[in-house]
Amino acid sequence: MFGLAVTAVPAAGWFVEGWSAGTTLAVYWFETVAVCLFVAIRIAVHQRLSPRRGHFRYRAAGNGRTGAQNSTFLHGFLLVSLAFCGAHGLFLGVILLLLNHNGARGLADVDWCSAGAGCLLVLVFVVVDFVVDLPLIRAWPFLRVEQTAERVMGRVIVVHLTLILGMLAVAVTGAPTAFFGVFVALRTLYSLSLVLPQWDPARPPDWLSRMMNRVPNVRSRDGERFEEFWAKDRADEADRRRRNEEPWPQRR
Repeated sequence: MFGLAVTAVPAAGWFVEGWSAGTTLAVYWFETVAVCLFVAIRIAVHQRLSPRRGHFRYRAAGNGRTGAQNSTFLHGFLLVSLAFCGAHGLFLGVILLLLNHNGARGLADVDWCSAGAGCLLVLVFVVVDFVVDLPLIRAWPFLRVEQTAERVMGRVIVVHLTLILGMLAVAVTGAPTAFFGVFVALRTLYSLSLVLPQWDPARPPDWLSRMMNRVPNVRSRDGERFEEFWAKDRADEADRRRRNEEPWPQRR
């Protein structure tokens, strides 16, 4: 609920309060940084209260790769998320300069009073969300920590890629207002999609199996069928999650 409230602040500012693109992007950047930092705090608290193998020898999905011995899940998350936040801020500045260059100064100007109020409201929702989670973090499985970090990184990457493509669109079309309206709408819809139940059936649908079995099989030399690949992939994922959940001996 609070996550949706955080997303609603810049969206309401753009569509209802008439914020400029500069003001809206400034609030989005602050939201991204604040959410990443408070997710990092959650990871640190869980690592301290409920140390699991995933925190110290994290096995990623897909390739089964194990994290470096001198790194932790928290360090990896901070490295990637803060790098994207820095790049996000850089592109924000470039976009505002581009708008100024194209004669759209009204869009590029930042109303620091409105931006400050929006950032403060975002911070309140982020802090309240963290306070609600704090008493429950000890009981979280590592999987929930991992999924929380993945959702946040997904949001960060979507925003970053949209800004890059949007910057090109503004340069080509000269229609920044339309772009920012679409950007805010897509950003809001993506955030809404994160709260919907994820589809994860135990067996693939029959139509999907029939379609995939007609594709030349490149996954196995012994003619493995798609249903068998699906079952093996789920078994590997279950084993990965089990290993990440193993208790980690605390130093005395």
